[in-house]
Amino acid sequence: MEFEALQARYGDCLFITLPGRDRPIRLLIDGGPAGVFRTSLERRLIAEATKFPQEKPLNIDVVMVSHVDEDHILGILDLFGKIQDADLGRTLRPCQPKWLLHNSLDSLIGEGEGGVARALSGPTVLASLDAALGVGLPADDDEGAMKDRTARLVLQSYGQASKLATLAAAVEVSRNPPDQRTIMFEPTQPRVLQLGDATLTIVGPLRQDVDRLRKEWSAWKAKQKDTASLAADLDTSIPNLSSIVVLLQWGQRKILLTGDALGDQILEGLGGAGLMPDQGPLKIDILKLPHHGSIRNNTPDFFRKVHAEHYVASGDGTYGNPDRATLELLERARPEGGYTVHLTYDAVTCDATHKSWAAGRRNVPLYDPARDSITPVVERWRREGRIQVEEGSVGISL
Repeated sequence: MEFEALQARYGDCLFITLPGRDRPIRLLIDGGPAGVFRTSLERRLIAEATKFPQEKPLNIDVVMVSHVDEDHILGILDLFGKIQDADLGRTLRPCQPKWLLHNSLDSLIGEGEGGVARALSGPTVLASLDAALGVGLPADDDEGAMKDRTARLVLQSYGQASKLATLAAAVEVSRNPPDQRTIMFEPTQPRVLQLGDATLTIVGPLRQDVDRLRKEWSAWKAKQKDTASLAADLDTSIPNLSSIVVLLQWGQRKILLTGDALGDQILEGLGGAGLMPDQGPLKIDILKLPHHGSIRNNTPDFFRKVHAEHYVASGDGTYGNPDRATLELLERARPEGGYTVHLTYDAVTCDATHKSWAAGRRNVPLYDPARDSITPVVERWRREGRIQVEEGSVGISL
């Protein structure tokens, strides 16, 4: 079983292969932000196709988009666009996905594709989202420019999710099998997908969070007011409460794929699915740290109750991820060590990117090496030897 985390800048792009009867079973989880398809994902797929020339096109059993943020979905959009271009040009597809696991915002809300954008009536209303999404915009942007830019970001996010659903239908890739229902954790009957000898158990998003989102959306549509508060809630719910979370199991091997979910919600889903042991922590092989190692998503309870042999933080320092506070939190929860932390970019690069990104940003604290630098933590771990560190593209064999 091979787990890879490709260098995807500030996003996620994971490629997993496991033994199958006639060929490897392949899973692609997220595709990173703009440019990652060309620089990382496309090259990896070409390398895989070269290893298996008998597969024309290369088979990918599962493509999963954890949620609609651009740092997860854009590379997958590029891939499906390439597939459609090949069909239109009557050339060989670069790959053949079997399943697409993907919740668009419209499916989460319970609307038909494009329903949210129609109800919000375009940029004028969407500009009120600046309170939620304005963090990180350059400080010298005037108020009007910030609102226009924010509206574009939101419209793009909605449009990207709907476009992927449309592309999947156009190239005849089955979405959310077996019945295209919204993917969420069902407490009475957890959803389990079979992949050869492996299983994918859906443990998030939680049904109650999706139900709450739908109720708030319905209430807003009935009143057609208080758009700013709705916008702020959507911005919180879509990447965090609504991330698809999956436990992949193959024999005794376990990988927890978390998207940008919150640690407490992940624990609730694992417990509700009967996956948490009665005593002691859940022991897994690989944990993809939620939200690129952001301290906003990772909690002491989460690290105490889920123990991994390998922790993977995919981020280059943009938005401060992975956070130094998260690395220190993990160490406090598991001071005995004996595990490996993988960073998709080296600590020095992450710190330099964090410093550059934070400079002059609206509502973002200036980079403070004493508070924010992850390099001293990584160097100390190496000296002490209790916690192993690997930097760069991640490759783990189980």
